[in-house]
Amino acid sequence: MMPQQKKSVELTSKPAPLVLGEKKPWNPAPSEPVVFLGAASYESVSCVTANFQAFVTDLSHEDLDVEESLQEMVELIFKRAVKKPESAAVFAELCQHLSEVEFQSLSDWSVSVSFRSLLVKHCQAEFGKSLDKEGIHQESGSCLKPVQDVRVTDRLREEQQNAKPSGRFLNMLRFIGQLFLSKVLAEKSMHCCIRRLLKKGDGPSLEGLCQLLQMIQQDLEVVRSKEVMDTYYNQLDYIAEKGKRAPRLSLLLKETVDARKMAYSTPH
Repeated sequence: MMPQQKKSVELTSKPAPLVLGEKKPWNPAPSEPVVFLGAASYESVSCVTANFQAFVTDLSHEDLDVEESLQEMVELIFKRAVKKPESAAVFAELCQHLSEVEFQSLSDWSVSVSFRSLLVKHCQAEFGKSLDKEGIHQESGSCLKPVQDVRVTDRLREEQQNAKPSGRFLNMLRFIGQLFLSKVLAEKSMHCCIRRLLKKGDGPSLEGLCQLLQMIQQDLEVVRSKEVMDTYYNQLDYIAEKGKRAPRLSLLLKETVDARKMAYSTPH
């Protein structure tokens, strides 16, 4: 049995038809309207969620009792959220609302499949894929070619160390941060992202890390992880001072470190 949706939101426009996997035409049955938690504070809810009210109203239908359809929903929401970064918080609320959707796997009745678990896996996959690819386009593929000249190698390395991230990469990190703020992603997931960004340590990774920390730093700043947070910011401070980065990136790193110092200058 699917859990009943308890809250509702009124949309100003009629949801557009939507087909999952192109299996059958969209034909929603009458259902209670659905609401996003706290969605009234967002002026863009009606335009962003036009297609997604149809998702939620169909959650009690048999069409979504298959992992493939739920996976398609996860992928589409993620894609839309990255494409519309200004509405990342609204999409994160939608994911929070859908997190309770869960049913038994048709392939293995001993396990359950949930929207949250599929979303977490998708975020992990997209983060890893984007992190691996980020920056390669800066040299139009030349970074993949063997280079014998040390001067050329040094130039490519320096450019990668100071390269700017792509818009999609920043949008993806913004959505992941909003998912954490909406309590869809766990604190452990954020620490994993931060460590991987620090480990890669190139321009795109560090700039993306600064954006992520500016979003979620206060929520991560709890007693049991304060020392861990100190380690992150000490590394950023060291890179800003000794890392020989471009002035733009060094300034951004320094501003991120200083923002934390100012926010927590008084004892709690």
